[in-house]
Amino acid sequence: MANPAVFASPITSPFPTAQPSPMISASSLHETWDLLPVIIWKLSANGFVLATNRASRELLGYDPAEFLNRPADDFLVNSIDFKFLKNRIEMIGRVSNQEACLLCKDGSTRHVVIDAGAETSGGSLGEIYCAISDHSQRKRTEAHAREQTELLLRNEEAIIIQNLEGQVIYWSMGAERLYGLPAFEAIGRPLPRELGDDPQILTEARRCALSTGEWRGELKNSTTTGTQFVAESRWALLRDQTGNPQSILIINEDAAESRLLEEERLRAQRQECIGNLAGGIAHDLNNILQPISIAIDMFRGRLADNESQEVLGMLDSNVRRATELVRQILTFTSGVGPERQTVEINSLFGEVANFVRQAFPKAIQLQVSLEDKLPPILGDQTQMEQVILNLCVNARDAMRDGGTLRLEAVGFEVDETFAARQPLAKSGLYVRLSVSDTGSGIPRQIRKKIFEPFFTTKGPEKGTGLGLATVLGIIRRHGGFLTLETEEGSGSSFHVFLPAATSATEAPNPSHASKLEPKTAGGGETILLVDDESTVLKVMQRSLEKSGYRVLTAHDGEEGVSLFKSRVGEIDLVITDMSMPGLDGPEMTAAIHKISPSIPVIGTSGLDTHPDQETLRALGLRKILGKPCNSQTILLAIRQVLDE
Repeated sequence: MANPAVFASPITSPFPTAQPSPMISASSLHETWDLLPVIIWKLSANGFVLATNRASRELLGYDPAEFLNRPADDFLVNSIDFKFLKNRIEMIGRVSNQEACLLCKDGSTRHVVIDAGAETSGGSLGEIYCAISDHSQRKRTEAHAREQTELLLRNEEAIIIQNLEGQVIYWSMGAERLYGLPAFEAIGRPLPRELGDDPQILTEARRCALSTGEWRGELKNSTTTGTQFVAESRWALLRDQTGNPQSILIINEDAAESRLLEEERLRAQRQECIGNLAGGIAHDLNNILQPISIAIDMFRGRLADNESQEVLGMLDSNVRRATELVRQILTFTSGVGPERQTVEINSLFGEVANFVRQAFPKAIQLQVSLEDKLPPILGDQTQMEQVILNLCVNARDAMRDGGTLRLEAVGFEVDETFAARQPLAKSGLYVRLSVSDTGSGIPRQIRKKIFEPFFTTKGPEKGTGLGLATVLGIIRRHGGFLTLETEEGSGSSFHVFLPAATSATEAPNPSHASKLEPKTAGGGETILLVDDESTVLKVMQRSLEKSGYRVLTAHDGEEGVSLFKSRVGEIDLVITDMSMPGLDGPEMTAAIHKISPSIPVIGTSGLDTHPDQETLRALGLRKILGKPCNSQTILLAIRQVLDE
């Protein structure tokens, strides 16, 4: 019998290096293998498993029979194969410290290191022996260490470690950014003067950390350039494995930035609460405006004299103003608006600039600057115009004696450092839209309040206090964020950051309205009208009956379902309010469709009036109309649904 090749291994080789003694049986050798903590494989010259040990079965989870006579490649994954091992042995006589990956029975994998050698006979390889060490824990430890290192590199906080002798032994990238002091100038020395000019506070912090294990407080810090700031500082005692004090961990951050983040969080919570309240108010206001809007249309046909028409025109104008105010509230609270599409900044600024040139005082000079090859954004064109126009109006009001209004658009790459300073920012490519003025600036004492709903300095006749709140809400719903630069007496700049569209999305073409007068008159069809507002119910009933429809009314969802059951063969269409106590619109629609699946239903809502087709199908609706809407809108929708 030929001698097997001798090969290096991090453990004592279980394989004989010379002809085995006839006194050692195969069973004794296998028993010895079972005592070893590493995986042992005996492979044939063509790569089939001939024998394994207990560690192989325990670590990989297979039964002994599941190994035998199977190709080794069934277990080698994501890296090397048997052919690779065999070639290495043929070339250099062994395989040493070869990293690989083994497949376990449960589908998981283990990172291993393989050492292998083979018996030779007449220059040909015989059986191959493999000693396989499990290095999965080491790999996990290395991966965890890399993750921790990455976190330390990206962390904006200054992380400093000081040994018990008072010397700095670790100075993070965050510390370099915060203080402007590179690590090589800080490590091996006492705490630099930038961490505090009061030695008594630093001594007290160190004493508390050593005696109680921690210290928290504020320190007057500075950068290497002399810029002073207040740092929130946390000191903690680190111990070694035996529990003895080893070093002191110091974590510092700019107190102004942390307070800004906290204020932003609280402001978002306040706006959410106010938004919920305002959404309810908006719904009720729309229900109040709905019968007024329909009644104006009804009286227009009855009162033909000029004075009556003038009064009705004034009423209609005020209803539209109220409707616009409610629309702003809804935009602020829930982002009501059409589906998003690609918005070109040239077009956006062009529309706003045309309006500004025509409507703003001549004493205000407009400047527009757009970067070449500016990427588009994905959003709502109308809402984007509303954002820029609201900011322009505020700029106009800040320049009572005239000045310069500047619109600027540039591409802006938000990196991790910048994103860390903005609570809602994420790294990536943005388009930055800036609206700047040379006006009076914003006083420091009200800067934190200007984005709060209903806050205004313009007086009740000139502002609702919803402009900037609406702007902020729209920007956030588009995945963007807003920053402000202002100095009292020197003007302000609002910077709107919106994610750039990653790929061009063709905007849907608006449907061309028919030049023919659409048909709205009824032909005697029966409509079930359901609304919990009795005033809305009465006015809509009269308007529909006047237009040639038969109308059945119900004051809630339960009554609507009951009435539909009793008149199921007569009813051609159902119109229902979506928000009602008890059985609401969607629930009532589902109940009606169980009785008659094909009955068309139109919803009315004081809230979201632009759902997508998938939402409409899920609700079982053909259309949804926003309140308030006039008679013509309702009649046209009815006719379209009935004629489908």
